[in-house]
Amino acid sequence: MPSSSSGEEPCVLVFDLDDTLYLERDFAFSGFAAVEAHLRALHGDSIVPGTCRNLFEQGVRGEIFNRALEHFKLPDDAVTVAALVEVYRGHAPQITLCPDTTRFLSADSRRRAIITDGPAAMQRAKIAALGIDEHFDFIIPTGELPHGMGKPHPRAFERVMAWSGEEGASHVYIADNPAKDFIAPRALGWRTVQIDRDGRVHSPEPKSPDHGAETRIGSLDELASALNSLD
Repeated sequence: MPSSSSGEEPCVLVFDLDDTLYLERDFAFSGFAAVEAHLRALHGDSIVPGTCRNLFEQGVRGEIFNRALEHFKLPDDAVTVAALVEVYRGHAPQITLCPDTTRFLSADSRRRAIITDGPAAMQRAKIAALGIDEHFDFIIPTGELPHGMGKPHPRAFERVMAWSGEEGASHVYIADNPAKDFIAPRALGWRTVQIDRDGRVHSPEPKSPDHGAETRIGSLDELASALNSLD
């Protein structure tokens, strides 16, 4: 992939994955369907498809599988729930890029990387399902780093800088979750852009000024102008 054109300040665009390039809820819905198919294979028609998704849309978080098992009148012990989590994380995701992501990746030729949190195999499966490997020069699922080095730890961002060979200010991190996404890159001198997608999972409001990004956009259709405003 070509780098920035001659005469332009070097710029490496580094993206988060979930709720940045695609909607994380789509992965959740895909995983819920896989979990319910797994349960139907074990327990038959007592498993009602769409139950987990309905719980999610009602605002349930963190205990969806427990609540679904209760609904199905099945034990919700830790071993059973852990097995369902493995099905969820290990399924072949049915997800697609947001249309504005496709447009941006087609239009922009700068060097690009991904830093994404989550179990490495799950994040790699998402990337494969989205078919975006060829659009990125460097990809770091933080689950491939030593334990404890997920965001907001700076290790993944430092690795991107070692790969790119550029100073901090030549990098821009585009991500959605101010609770953890922008602390490390800001400390390293990176520029930061927060994307606030409709349907996002995490709160877009930063806990403090140090958690926020320099600028916010609603879609990647706005990213080119946002990058110009950072100059």
